[in-house]
Amino acid sequence: MPRIILISLAIPVFLIAASASAEMKDARFQNRHGVRIATSDSDDSFYVTRAGALVDYSFPRLNKIIKILPFFEYQHNLDNGAWWRKEAGVEVGSSFFNDCFYWGASFQHIWQQEENYAVEANDETSEWESRFVITPPIKWWLFKDKLTLKLFDEYTYDFERGQPTINEVGVSFDWQISEKVKMPLGWRHIDRIHDFDSDLMEVSVLFSF
Repeated sequence: MPRIILISLAIPVFLIAASASAEMKDARFQNRHGVRIATSDSDDSFYVTRAGALVDYSFPRLNKIIKILPFFEYQHNLDNGAWWRKEAGVEVGSSFFNDCFYWGASFQHIWQQEENYAVEANDETSEWESRFVITPPIKWWLFKDKLTLKLFDEYTYDFERGQPTINEVGVSFDWQISEKVKMPLGWRHIDRIHDFDSDLMEVSVLFSF
């Protein structure tokens, strides 16, 4: 059943993207490598890598740029030396109010280690994730063109369990090292609904080609 939902959601996305009213404005490959270090008592420090494409489509009738992001993510638990979670999916989103606000939604199929959770969890399931990002138009003196503040919320719904399972909130400073390299540094709080919470410091390197 989850695969049927995935197909039913993916087909309209690609049909819209391929329609005559849409024009591809930009396409690039992205690869992100990061480490999340737990600052609480939980044993969930991770290495995280995410690979995918970012395709921007212009819709003149909507006067809007729609972003389509197919991706694969892998999380490795640094405390027990085992993989923790894998994700594969597609995110669709757009920015508003002079790019100060972004909303995206992804449908993803995930694989996870059951023993890493305090309550019963499916080792394979499908999820819907909403992502909200606020980027205040703040200039940081000498770093005004290099440093960006981002506030985010990521809310996940599990189709197999029929309920929300994760809500992540956080903040990051993104340092634009070069045209193709960015280094986000920040903090996130992971609320595993009906389960344990975590606080993590995070540092990443994002490559765009």
